[in-house]
Amino acid sequence: MKTPISLIIDDPAPVISSLYESGISATSSYEHVRRSQTKDGRPLLHYFPNSLLFKFCDVIDKYGIKGKFSVIPMPGNKGDIINGIEGVSRSNLDEWISTVKARVADKFSICPEMLTHNLAVNLETGEALNVSEMEWSRTQTKETLTPYISKALSILKEAGFDSFGVTSPWRFGIDVESEYEAAISQAVYDVTGKKESWVFLRGLRNTPNAKPWVAYDGEGRVLVSIPATTSDVFWQTMDTPNSSEAYASSIADILITEDGKSGDVIQVLETGGYPILIAHWQSLMSNGLGTGIRALEIVAERIKKNLDDRVEWMSFEEIMKLVVANKSEYPRPKF
Repeated sequence: MKTPISLIIDDPAPVISSLYESGISATSSYEHVRRSQTKDGRPLLHYFPNSLLFKFCDVIDKYGIKGKFSVIPMPGNKGDIINGIEGVSRSNLDEWISTVKARVADKFSICPEMLTHNLAVNLETGEALNVSEMEWSRTQTKETLTPYISKALSILKEAGFDSFGVTSPWRFGIDVESEYEAAISQAVYDVTGKKESWVFLRGLRNTPNAKPWVAYDGEGRVLVSIPATTSDVFWQTMDTPNSSEAYASSIADILITEDGKSGDVIQVLETGGYPILIAHWQSLMSNGLGTGIRALEIVAERIKKNLDDRVEWMSFEEIMKLVVANKSEYPRPKF
């Protein structure tokens, strides 16, 4: 069997930039959500044109890239993907959703990145709480997390997405991880009836034999935790106007060199792990320049050229099924 390879895309939302919206009001200690400018002084864009989504789709179509793709249900506490998002026209919202359904969902497992990726929500009133989702999660239990996750899954279901996994915004749930894992499994079962689910929460970078693991196994249900095993090398493209081919190639070099002999992907393979790459939607958008998308394309070209006989692109659903079928081979690592 070829080694699974996959791509995590964090933070996508229809048209609106979750990075900008998080920078307005989220109570987080993370530096990247407290700024409104790039490091070189340009304003962070509020919105990304759908043309960049189309460009991303062209790349994943061409190279058969698979992985995980978030759709934030209520991005930035600015509405929701069903009833509308502040500042986003209905036509652009519908175009984004329909494109993701038609051109992304067949390759990427779609999931919520909880409700807002910003301030937590009072489920009874729909109003924002004065605390970020990450901070809110730190004191929760299975009983309080389950309806919150269920709400996120239900919005995606209403929008027409078949979703049975979740992504944590920031490190949502990590302080109550066992409660969180049980809640995810329960929420997925409650909303979809499915007994197998997955979560992206952790990274296992620079770790030998870095692979997914069985995170929850009980009540006839199984949850698989799938980690990132590389870093988001595309993030830096937001902070420079340089969109040259040479610059994009230098970003790709960090993951895999042109000759396929070095880079983070090679390191993960050589240490027995699964290369699970990560990018954020805003890091691929590169503040409107799309430099990150071009760098991703170069990475995909090099993987096809040098590793086609060693790796196989898989969605998170496919990785989940692989782990569930061979549970004893995927124990929880020591953190």
